[in-house]
Amino acid sequence: MREIASTVREELAAGRRVQVARVIDFKGFGGRRAGEALAVIKDGQATGSLLGGSADDAVADSMKAASPSVLIELGVGDDAAVRAGLACGGIATVLASDAATIPFEFWTSLENGWPVALVTRADKEAAPNALVVADSPLTRTLERHGSLGDDASDEEGAQTGRQALRTGRDSAQIQLQGEARVVVETFFPSTTLVVVGSGQLADALAAQAGLLGWDTYIEASWHDGLADRVRSLGGPDAVVVLSHDPEADVPALAAALATGCYVGALGSRHTQSRRRESLRERGLGDADLNHIHGPVGLDLGARTPEETAVAVAGEILAHRSGRSAASLRSSSGPING
Repeated sequence: MREIASTVREELAAGRRVQVARVIDFKGFGGRRAGEALAVIKDGQATGSLLGGSADDAVADSMKAASPSVLIELGVGDDAAVRAGLACGGIATVLASDAATIPFEFWTSLENGWPVALVTRADKEAAPNALVVADSPLTRTLERHGSLGDDASDEEGAQTGRQALRTGRDSAQIQLQGEARVVVETFFPSTTLVVVGSGQLADALAAQAGLLGWDTYIEASWHDGLADRVRSLGGPDAVVVLSHDPEADVPALAAALATGCYVGALGSRHTQSRRRESLRERGLGDADLNHIHGPVGLDLGARTPEETAVAVAGEILAHRSGRSAASLRSSSGPING
């Protein structure tokens, strides 16, 4: 959605009709990129894509309906999926909306990189049917825009949006509010990874984060500028402390723990114990210290810096998803996110 936000906002400002489609749920496909969206402008021009382009034509045809928002069930065969670069076929649930029914502040929030939740009544034939909860750094509040049609629905929808934002990651799900179906979507800025320390592991973490589309900052020592950067982090972000220097690792961990982001620390169990004692002297309790992932990373048997980077990135992903990081073979729930 972020990739099309600027285009949609400009087209709406020019008075042109735009319809926007995005995948809400899916089974199969071997996974997909979060945040994919397709915008179809009044003259048929399109921007963005869904499922590698394999679904674009079918979705565009279905979006000709006059309803403000409609859920579309779409199947893609293996051959078409593979031609589109996907691992296999699958079934997707797509939400298509008239962009004009979505509060304009939603598109502005996406462009600004603010965390934002969008709650849409998918079974309502008339506007208004969409409500936005945006985490504005300007007002330092959760701003509410739009309406689901009545005060009771708005209050429940706003509460749902606030709860969804606490997950700290992009998500989409269909819920029931009374007899109504609502779609709850959350959009977060790209993950920022701050590495405190240097060396081969820091470089490997930056390379791994690059594959995941994360922004990475490596700082060898602790300083005021780094302190400001860490304080600006939030739930989707991560701090990994590699330095064993007490002048760097302890203040970095203390600052990171105050943000709600993932906090990891490299080092032996003796080093971890030394850090915890220093953090206690700063007034942090066990409830805070238990948020430190130290020694950092999943138990993958990693030996090289590159393998360790995979273990660390995997733990960050599991933390963000609320998953145990156990093998999918031993689980029975959804395998995608």
